[in-house]
Amino acid sequence: MTWSLEQWEQWGWRMLMPALLFGGVAAAYVLLSILVLRCLGWWIHRRKAKWTWPGGSFWWIGYYALQVLGGLWSSNLDAWALSLEVKAALFVLPLLAAIPGRSMLRDFWWSLGWSVTAYLFWRCAFAGWQHVVFSDASFWRYARFAGDVHPTYLSLHAAAAWLGLGSQWGKERPRGLWLLLMALLAISMGMMGSKAGILAAVFVTILDIVTRNRWGAHSVRHSVGFSFLFLGLLGLSSYTMSKARFVEMKSVTAVAKEGGAVASSSSAGRLAVWSTALDVLVEHPLGVGTGDVTDELMTHYERDGIVYAAERRLNPHNQWLQAGVAFGWPGVVLISLAMGAWCWAGWRSRNRWLFLTGSLLMAHAMVESVLEVQRGVVFVMWMFVALRSSQKED
Repeated sequence: MTWSLEQWEQWGWRMLMPALLFGGVAAAYVLLSILVLRCLGWWIHRRKAKWTWPGGSFWWIGYYALQVLGGLWSSNLDAWALSLEVKAALFVLPLLAAIPGRSMLRDFWWSLGWSVTAYLFWRCAFAGWQHVVFSDASFWRYARFAGDVHPTYLSLHAAAAWLGLGSQWGKERPRGLWLLLMALLAISMGMMGSKAGILAAVFVTILDIVTRNRWGAHSVRHSVGFSFLFLGLLGLSSYTMSKARFVEMKSVTAVAKEGGAVASSSSAGRLAVWSTALDVLVEHPLGVGTGDVTDELMTHYERDGIVYAAERRLNPHNQWLQAGVAFGWPGVVLISLAMGAWCWAGWRSRNRWLFLTGSLLMAHAMVESVLEVQRGVVFVMWMFVALRSSQKED
């Protein structure tokens, strides 16, 4: 059997999610292969076809341009160069979508849904085996359950997979399998215990329920009851497996009253780094430069005695503050326009998945610098271009 270029490209896209779960370097090689295949396909079959950039992509390209320009006032040029490499997807994926070729929408949902499902099944099997062998229940929780993928990012992937279940992937499967897959996603997110991931999944599911009448019957395959069942399983799993991680959110009160130096948990640590990042933004309205974000924050952590954040070299854990520390108020405005345009385009065009995935991103971005690692930025930009380039523009 001889495969065409389009078939090779199809499987290139379908291998992108497994590559992301495996590691950022693997994802970079897959993207490079797709770029070569897409350019060859365009050159051979579609040379006269017009390149069409996905709507809203220039905000993201502009944000990458800020990463490049931010090196002009950065002292740490090694960190600047690493940032350009990690965040290259801000430019590369809109470029890939602009080149005439096969739609990547079906490949995105197929790869996301089945790759995350396979990974979570494997993690459940691994945790169960380790629990039996070592009698250690911690393998069912947080990072030990999530494996090499940080729980926050794996929760983002799982929540996006949940949004498309039945309508975008797994369409032809019986409802019994839908229930199994839904249960796997919900229970796994509870076991991972990412507060950001759990709360964001709850938020977009409720948002889907209350706005459901807007979408049209063709866009929603599962019932409201199915969504409530997901919320119930997610809540039960979170309470059973990750209750302690939510209880420690009470420590935020102490930090608010006594200052960031007392931070001793992830929730309190976030409040401390948010306050510090806001101070840096006020002191540097044009930012400290792409490469100097961590160095500048570390200076403030050590000065103010915020031991928890200093020991972990924490970034701002908020995408707006991350942009603000690096690029000042221009960065805050540009990242707001990029994410806001994503949600607005979905709402205006009644595109359920565009609106809900944009809302999911914004929910994560409030408590995580979600564009600072490849498992975040590559996934986010792939999701954006797959949904946006397939949308019929007005």
